[in-house]
Amino acid sequence: MRAKIIPTEKPSRSGSVSPEDVMRARKIDGEVGPYTLRHDTSYRTAWDLLVMVLILLDVVFTPISMGFNYNSRFLSSYNILEPVVFMIDFFIRMFSSYSDEHGNLISGPKRTATHYLMSGWAIPDFLSWFPFELFVKSGHGGVLGFMKIFRLAKVSHLARKLNSAKKAGIVRFTLLLGIVLAISHLLACYWSWVAVGWRAHLEDNSFVPRSMFEEYTLCWALVIGCVNASPPVMYTTVEQISVACFMLIGNILQASVFGSVAALIASFDENEAAYSKKIITTSERCRFLGIPEKLAKRVRGYYENLWRETKSISGDADAFINELSPALICEVKFELYRDMMKRIPFLSSKTLSPAVIEMLILHLRTVIYMQDDVLIRKGEFGDWMGFIGSRGSVGILDPNSDEIQILYGGIYEQAPESQ
Repeated sequence: MRAKIIPTEKPSRSGSVSPEDVMRARKIDGEVGPYTLRHDTSYRTAWDLLVMVLILLDVVFTPISMGFNYNSRFLSSYNILEPVVFMIDFFIRMFSSYSDEHGNLISGPKRTATHYLMSGWAIPDFLSWFPFELFVKSGHGGVLGFMKIFRLAKVSHLARKLNSAKKAGIVRFTLLLGIVLAISHLLACYWSWVAVGWRAHLEDNSFVPRSMFEEYTLCWALVIGCVNASPPVMYTTVEQISVACFMLIGNILQASVFGSVAALIASFDENEAAYSKKIITTSERCRFLGIPEKLAKRVRGYYENLWRETKSISGDADAFINELSPALICEVKFELYRDMMKRIPFLSSKTLSPAVIEMLILHLRTVIYMQDDVLIRKGEFGDWMGFIGSRGSVGILDPNSDEIQILYGGIYEQAPESQ
């Protein structure tokens, strides 16, 4: 992100910087222009949650009101409240700030309105609240009912919100399950609205619905059977075309659900599968190279110990840390090695300056050794300094392999010299 230089108040003669100056400097990239609402505030999140609730209610009640001629006092009040909320939401989105592809905050009514109107969401959002009944004669109730379908386009905002969340497998599966239920609900209401011939022969069936709930249940069951290649009795051409489309939609939904479930199951044990594959390939490689079984067992034990300690099969346990910025690397490593450093007397701030401690932390890296591994031998040049982590020990041996001293984490005395 490019740095912005803005004129600020002159500092005082003493050269001190007030807390207000610090906060102003930290908010250079976060300031919004006049007549612009910030898009990432808690108030905006609460408003979006309210809109989402109305959208979910609309997904349920709008198709039912069209397919089953459902009407109630709650639905009448809801139809008055919803356009008002959607109209307010339309202008809120028009004058809300946004972040461009480089992460820069864009504000200003002219730029935000142009961006929103050109984004493609403005038309369905406008049609979701526009009062068509004021411009249509009262006898065109069917047309007004059909225009309500534009309100369902607001579901795009719900999908966009969920899509910005973490890409967890369970979230994607829940979203797909909700889409399947919503499509089944829409198809059931559509079948009740379009299947005129089927409705005329309801008395001929063994089950005759006596209420709207029973009729909806029957339509739902027929649609579910239809998408699974079990179509109902058809009497008109429109019904035949609709059933054919239902079966095609059913095939697509089944493929999507099966693929999503397979991906979800695979994501649950993805790391475990990678670890198992690593063990298998390591064993095959050792066998191909002719490595003795005793040594090959130690090689496999290294990866088993590496997985148990770090939940990773990478030899560099700190690989992901090195991808961060220098400041974050220092903070993360300080959190990882803080308990260890507290047990080291000569690494306290009383003996070393903070700059030295910081440089030492930046050069620390995690290395895992197996039992009986040799760290260094007498006569070898030691150009490194090691610290024992939370677990493990190091034995100091003499040339006859008799243990002289065992060091644990937090013990840093001078060991006796081997002869």
